[in-house]
Formats: sequence, C-alpha cells, structure tokens
Amino acid sequence: MASRTGPLDTQYPVCSSWDIVLKNDDKVRGEIYTVDPISNFIFVKDQLSEVRMINAAFIKSSTLIKKAEQSDIQALSALAKATHSKRALEEKEKRAIRLAEESFRNNNPKASAFGQAVFDRLVKACNEVSWDGNSIIVMSQIRVDPPYGQDNCKPIKTGKGASGLDRIQKIVASTPSVS
Repeated sequence: MASRTGPLDTQYPVCSSWDIVLKNDDKVRGEIYTVDPISNFIFVKDQLSEVRMINAAFIKSSTLIKKAEQSDIQALSALAKATHSKRALEEKEKRAIRLAEESFRNNNPKASAFGQAVFDRLVKACNEVSWDGNSIIVMSQIRVDPPYGQDNCKPIKTGKGASGLDRIQKIVASTPSVS
C-alpha cells in the first residue's frame, strides 16, 4: 500500500499495528502511538517500547497487521476525557488566577529590587509575610526595614518573636544582591 489517502489519523489509527517500509528501505513494526496531522508525522511504538517518529511522506509501503480494538480506543478516549474534563480545566484556571492574585499582592512597586528579593525569599521560607509600606512583616512578629539587612530585622513587640528572629536574620543575610 504505497500511497494512502485521507486524514492521517484514519490512515493510521491509534492502537493499530503496522509493518512500515520507509523510502530508505528501513523497516518499522509496531503500534501507532499517536499521529500529528499538522506536521504529517506518525509515532510508532515498537516491541521494545521505543517510539519512532516517522514522516508519512517517507513511507514507501505499509501493511496493517492488527486493527485497533474497540476496547483500546474506548480506554484511550476515556483517558483523554478524564485528563481534559471541564471540571479539571476550571480548577486549573481557578488555581492560576489565585496564584496570579497572590503574586500581585506580594509585589511592592515602592520597594527596592533587593527588598522585593528579600520578601520573596521570606515568603518561600515562612509563608506568612506581608508589606507594611516599605517594611516587611514576618508572621506578625518581626519587621524588616530598608535597606533589608540582617541588622534591620527587629521584633515588633519586645519579648515576642525572639525565637524566630535568628532564623529571619539568616534568611535575610543569605539573600543574594540584585544587580
């Protein structure tokens, strides 16, 4: 069967098995893994589970060994629907919006680039971090004032937050300078 006609996915259905001879006389035997009609490629998984990418224009001949079984096609279809269900896409969208809003909340255009870098590092380490003007408030207990050095970390209330102060000072001190 040297020249096949019609859409690529109907010529070489997914889950069907083929013997394919290429124009350079290489032989490929395997199951159609997927097809890409835009680039005109078929992807064939051989007996060793290696996937070969073949441009359909370079196929000299092909012989159908085994048609795709309906159960394989249904399982594949169910998997595709489960992966891209409306609910899953809505959840991903909500999460992306929440992360974007959180990112905007964490951004302080008035702070220096180094101050923003310190803030970002503290958020990763402590999670409960907010801006108060140009000062950074950590866990409602420690304030980091500009220029955001180790010596600029102070407890908000004396006696409280002293246990976490050393940790915050180390995080601030380890923040690389921004160029």
